[in-house]
Amino acid sequence: MNGRLGFVAVMLVGLLGGMGCGGTDEPPPQGPQATVPQAPTNVAAVAGDAQATVTWAPPASDGGSAILEYTVHVFAGDSEVRAVTLPASATQAVIEALTNGTAYTFTVVAENDRGPGSASTRTSPVTPFVVPGAVSNLMAAPGNQEVVLTWEAADGKGMALTGYSVTVQAEEEDPEFQPVTVTVTETQATVGALVNGTAYTFTVVPDNGHAQGPGSSVSATPFTTPGAPTLTAFTYLDRVSLRWTAEDTGGSPITSYLVTVSLDDEVVRTEETTELTLNVTGLLTGETYHFTVVARNEAGWGTVSERITTIPSWRPSRPRNFRCDTADGNINLTWDAPEFENGQPVLEYRIGSYVQGTYTNWYTSERSLVLRGVPREASFRDLEIQAANAVGYGDSAAVQCYFTTLRP
Repeated sequence: MNGRLGFVAVMLVGLLGGMGCGGTDEPPPQGPQATVPQAPTNVAAVAGDAQATVTWAPPASDGGSAILEYTVHVFAGDSEVRAVTLPASATQAVIEALTNGTAYTFTVVAENDRGPGSASTRTSPVTPFVVPGAVSNLMAAPGNQEVVLTWEAADGKGMALTGYSVTVQAEEEDPEFQPVTVTVTETQATVGALVNGTAYTFTVVPDNGHAQGPGSSVSATPFTTPGAPTLTAFTYLDRVSLRWTAEDTGGSPITSYLVTVSLDDEVVRTEETTELTLNVTGLLTGETYHFTVVARNEAGWGTVSERITTIPSWRPSRPRNFRCDTADGNINLTWDAPEFENGQPVLEYRIGSYVQGTYTNWYTSERSLVLRGVPREASFRDLEIQAANAVGYGDSAAVQCYFTTLRP
């Protein structure tokens, strides 16, 4: 019995001694411990129509364990409104069903088998938007150095419009005129300081504060009523030939002219014409007539020309009371002025008679004339007198001069 116990004890001692020989009490060494990933880098967002595209780069460290997935967190203000999980291979995400006009920010979190890591820095706010539609029924109403534009509101497609930009451009190249853009909030605009007669193109573009829609264009030429024509008159006998020029059309083609004829201050005739000349006939010689002309275009009647005054003229009537006195041996002639000068003053008188078979004329601007040394070839001598003005000589008056003897 004791022998057996001794054997067992020896065996245990031997085993224990063998195990302790050259051994250690410490556990075997282990590798580095894995941690959660660091935050993704270069996170950015770009807005689109009711969506945003978020992009990122993998973390600088995956924590020692392969990344399993990414989660994009969506914030409206300070409130998280959505989280979207994507596979480890993703470096971007299109976040849809966002509200146009609402600002959003985004963070991205990487996750491995140790769990989710730190969130990235939030992106700058981006606002999903939609491109508005074009305006409709764009109309242009030209006026004096201005054009009034009206249109129907563009379709905002769910986003409120902030206004419209209106650009005006001269259709012909003009180095002195550069395109001008103004912003309005109404569906109309008055564009001023334009040049009458110049064609312009007007473009209206809707804006929602994030995107501009397509432009709509219309052309128009501002204009006003014509300026005053320049009128001239040429008088001949009982008629007047009128001519005029119209340099200032007001920016719109002239369609007609209206000529007004007044006798003294009373209108006696009007005539509308498309020509630049008009012959006015049947006037009374010696009377004072006034003439004006005014042009009309699409805007209406313009400024009346300066008044032209003229007197239709004809040759004067015959001198009156043509008398002859031979008491002193000479032929003393006197007369009175014609009853009618017919629009032009008398310039001279012409007296004529036959002298020794030849018709001889004497001229004077006075109303008397003494003929000395005229041979007395008969007991009387026939003499004629005519008055002349700028038109010519009028009808003649006659007188017979009687002599008491045939010789002086």
